[in-house]
Order: sequence, then C-alpha cells, then structure tokens
Amino acid sequence: MEAAVEHKEPNYMGVFWALLILTLAEVGVFYLHLPRLVMVLSLIVMALTKAGLVAAYFMHLALEKRTLALIVISPLILSGVLIVGLSPDSVFNYPRKPPERWLLPGQEEPKEQQEAAPTAQPEEQKPEAKPQQQQAPADGGPA
Repeated sequence: MEAAVEHKEPNYMGVFWALLILTLAEVGVFYLHLPRLVMVLSLIVMALTKAGLVAAYFMHLALEKRTLALIVISPLILSGVLIVGLSPDSVFNYPRKPPERWLLPGQEEPKEQQEAAPTAQPEEQKPEAKPQQQQAPADGGPA
C-alpha cells in the first residue's frame, strides 16, 4: 500500500493578512480621489486578487488539479472578452427617446391616434379649463 501523502496546511493567517491589506488598500484608493478610470480599474484588480485568494486557499482550489483551475478561470476570461467587445456599443450608442406607444411586430397604430395627432391645437389656442367644484354626496357623508 502506498504511503499517505501528507497534506500541507496552507498559511491561513498569511492569507488573512493579505486580504486585510488588500481591503485597506481598496478603501485608500477610494479616498485618494484618483481619476475615475484608474480608481475603477485598481478596485477591480484588487477585488479579483481577493477573490482568487479566497478561492485558492479557503475553497482549497490551490490543491486541486489544473483542469479545475481552467474551468474556474475560463468564465473570467470570457466575461473580460465580452466587456471589451461590448464597450464600443455603450460609448457610441447614445440613449434614444422611447416611443410613446410600443407596437408589436405586424401591429399598426390605431387610426384615432393617427388622425388626432395632426388636428391637435397648439397650447396657446386651447381654452382654459375651469376648476370643477366637487358636489357633496347625497347621503351627507365625507366627500
């Protein structure tokens, strides 16, 4: 029978101190009032580093096979590619005004709305609306 391979215990206190230092660095970066892009990128890098430390040591992924590491890292790479690929859309696609009435494909606008729109009077020519007084209820209860 083979001798049992001794499992080396990770240095959890070292990981704790690294996480604490990274957390303090994140708070410090926020209060340094750096340019927005630099601040966001540094916070993302520190957060990913912290997530990697937690996954590697507290979830024991550092002791697993490399195939599992590829399975864990591949979604991060894919999300990075998607962010870089879709960023031009968020920069160059300005917000559009939504339509007043949404129509399903194959649906036409009601004819009342099509005809009513051109005949609408400008605000200057509209008669002033008189405020209506509420009638007291017949049973004498509160209005």
